[in-house]
Amino acid sequence: MRRWLHRAALLLLPLGVFTYNCSHAPDKDMVTICKMMYEMDAMQRKSLKKRQAWENSIGAPGVPNNNWLSPAVPQRFSPSAQGCMNIPCICPYMGGRVSGNNGCTLPNGQPYLMALRKEYRMMTDNERQRWHSALQQLKRSGEYDRMSAEHRTVGSNSGAHSGPGFLAWHREFVKRIEIAVRMLDPGIAMPYWDSVMDNYLPDPRDSILFSPLFMGETDSSGLVTNGPFAFFRTLEGRNAILRRLAIEGKLFSEQAINNILAQPQVTNMQAYTAPQAGCPFQPQFGAMEYAHSSVHLWIGGDMKPPSTAANDPIFFIHHGFVDFVWEMWRQNHQNRWQRESTWPPDIATCSNPQHFSYANMRPWDKTNKDGLSNEYTDFLYRFAPRATCSQQNPSCGSPYLFCDTRWPAHCVAKVKQGGLCRGFEGFDVCYNGVCVAGWCRPGQFAGAPTTRALTTVTQPSTTRRTWAPFTTQFRTTTPRSTSRWTTMQRTTRRRPFSGSRTTPSSLARSSGNTGVSRSFDSAILSNVNCYNDDPCCDAWARTGECQTNGPYMRTYCRRSCRLCSNPTDNRRGCHDRHISCPFWRSQNYCTRRRQWMAENCQVYIQLFHI
Repeated sequence: MRRWLHRAALLLLPLGVFTYNCSHAPDKDMVTICKMMYEMDAMQRKSLKKRQAWENSIGAPGVPNNNWLSPAVPQRFSPSAQGCMNIPCICPYMGGRVSGNNGCTLPNGQPYLMALRKEYRMMTDNERQRWHSALQQLKRSGEYDRMSAEHRTVGSNSGAHSGPGFLAWHREFVKRIEIAVRMLDPGIAMPYWDSVMDNYLPDPRDSILFSPLFMGETDSSGLVTNGPFAFFRTLEGRNAILRRLAIEGKLFSEQAINNILAQPQVTNMQAYTAPQAGCPFQPQFGAMEYAHSSVHLWIGGDMKPPSTAANDPIFFIHHGFVDFVWEMWRQNHQNRWQRESTWPPDIATCSNPQHFSYANMRPWDKTNKDGLSNEYTDFLYRFAPRATCSQQNPSCGSPYLFCDTRWPAHCVAKVKQGGLCRGFEGFDVCYNGVCVAGWCRPGQFAGAPTTRALTTVTQPSTTRRTWAPFTTQFRTTTPRSTSRWTTMQRTTRRRPFSGSRTTPSSLARSSGNTGVSRSFDSAILSNVNCYNDDPCCDAWARTGECQTNGPYMRTYCRRSCRLCSNPTDNRRGCHDRHISCPFWRSQNYCTRRRQWMAENCQVYIQLFHI
């Protein structure tokens, strides 16, 4: 009787009251994630109403000398290398020469190739160090913080979370930072982090991933104080990234990945994760958005709330793996046409309209459905396979991984010095060490020889003696919250990385260490995304529209209102303001983006022949 009354009450709920509440979540972590999903969805719906009211109030000024006319509000177009979907589009920004089909020859004579995304531990030492260097340069230039702020502001108030748009939005976001990295060093790519390999360990916090060679370690306050991203100043002003490892959440498991890949319908993959009353789909707690959020919880600190998650570079390699799993699902369950056309039904009670297929993928010039394009993996990047091994070939191809040959054989992350290796005695589990009584100690593994890394590490000279749990002997270690590596002693005095301390010119000077030709610098620095969207903007600005019609002019006439500057501002006569005008003309943009092209690509739209 009580159950029947409960169901009857649900039928009487008004639209907007949740039919499904988070008490249905399978465990405490999922309850936490579920509440975050609904909170973000509520913010997104509120933000959408405000933005719609603002957009409805915008009107274009009259046509000069014909004020009774008012041109159509232009379609936004913010061209940049990061928005490109193929190599010929990126090529001019690199100062290169387009050649052949999807080809580009760089100024140094080398080809610009598709990115090959490898697992983080499968990169060579040189590749990894160059990737670290590129991110550091992006941080110093302020570009890293600009992109992190995009995730904080737009990502929390758009179709980026709590619904079907999650995977497509983050695919585009990771693609953009990868292009930014490759503008500095075209020979590297964004790695992905397969946290399944860390989850096999008795304590994943001891993984080599959380060492100065990779993502760095934290001090007693949880601040990242060594490694390549030590003292990365956050958007909130903290002088280092914050992590709270393993307090809640969990890393990916092989079973979780297999369950995701086995989902039969697109609504199980691009799931409705915050449905409201009347939605015919229940929350999918095993969907990728929920599973990936559990990893965010496990890292904790900045990674826990979406508003601060992109402060930590581990965000990008985690989402690189999410994108990889999604692409594997697409390849296994959809043909080429379905991969670009199949989107979950646009149902307002299941997701807010910003998740609809035709909705703008804010803040970019795309729709959500554009995120399904095959162009991402046809032209821009591809994935190297996950690390594997077998009993016949017990090698994972990396000095930072080892093969657990127990059936079925699989690759596992190595443990750093002083870490827990219980259960893996007899395996090459310890990086530059050996597993003794369940703990990694300095020594040489007596088993099969392994390839040593180019960079070696040693334990600090100052240690303390503590009683080792699960053993009857003493071990030498340091507290978990402090570093076990000598690198810590060298990095604790480093200044915080802050975009406000470095100018673009200093970025250009420092880029010489990445192996990139200096001829790229001018192309990078000239990419100032400051344009008008309408050829009438200059005339409107002269008549005072920047002051009297601020909402429109600040949105569509930024250059004329002097809200930014363009390198061609002082040029006179008919000229192109953007380096990629020839490419866009070949893509029929003179028709597709007529107002923008008429203003910024005057030579190639042949204004004087119209």
